[in-house]
Amino acid sequence: MARGLVQPRPFVKKKSSTPSFSAGRIIGSKRANTIQKNGFLLLVAKSYAGWVIVSIILILLGLFFLKGTWYNPNYLIQNITYSPETRAQYENTELFVLTSKYLRGQYLNTIQLGEKGKILSKIQEQYPFVRNMKIEYQSPQSIKVDFTFDYPKFRVKIGEKFWGVWNGKNTEELQSGRALAQTGVTIDTPAYLSGTESLSGFFYEVNFERYEQNIPKIKQTFTNIERFVYLAGSPNFIVFENGKTIYLHRDNLDYQLQKYLWLKNNYKNFAGIYEIDLGSQTQNRVIIKE
Repeated sequence: MARGLVQPRPFVKKKSSTPSFSAGRIIGSKRANTIQKNGFLLLVAKSYAGWVIVSIILILLGLFFLKGTWYNPNYLIQNITYSPETRAQYENTELFVLTSKYLRGQYLNTIQLGEKGKILSKIQEQYPFVRNMKIEYQSPQSIKVDFTFDYPKFRVKIGEKFWGVWNGKNTEELQSGRALAQTGVTIDTPAYLSGTESLSGFFYEVNFERYEQNIPKIKQTFTNIERFVYLAGSPNFIVFENGKTIYLHRDNLDYQLQKYLWLKNNYKNFAGIYEIDLGSQTQNRVIIKE
């Protein structure tokens, strides 16, 4: 009898269902890291909460002590003085009254912690040339105020009065004995304007921008200028220098100054000239009187 052949099955290695030692280490490590992170975050949260609580306690303690000192009614500002430096530059009773109105009845620390900027902005609405304000403690109810000012671009003299000019819209009458009225170029005016109480209409024929651009050129050309006069209501100016009366026109100033320098450097009897018209009558020629 023939025997049937039994074919062997291929050997297949079964995978073990038991996790290996290395896999267990990885899983355990991940769990440990997660626990460490959670612990660290919890520690940070507790520390942060602790600092917040401590900060709140310190703030409350600070307010408690301030209430007994700075926020005591006996520390309300009542007496306000203005520094000698401020008065030497610009002494204006109206400015001082306005400032005292905003400061009196306030606590100094409240002003220093944020109100000073607001008060300064209100003052600058009426006095834009006030640059800064410094407040110094003197005694529980007394302070000293020191202002810093922006100096005017130039000054206008009408009669015995001076006006500072910062821009075309910002002008202010100045006391002649104070520093703001003694610095920079002075634009004089004819005597017939004496008694004028403002600069209304002053920039009608010659605007502020022309003054701002041309004054440095005039100073550079006429190095010994004694007086600079604007003939108000016209486009003409007069320069007084070294015994000479020199007439200028508003337009083509550069060309007029070039003509003057040529005349000064080339005319033999320049020293004998007492009057020069560089453009008030005509731009085509120079009119001189000897």
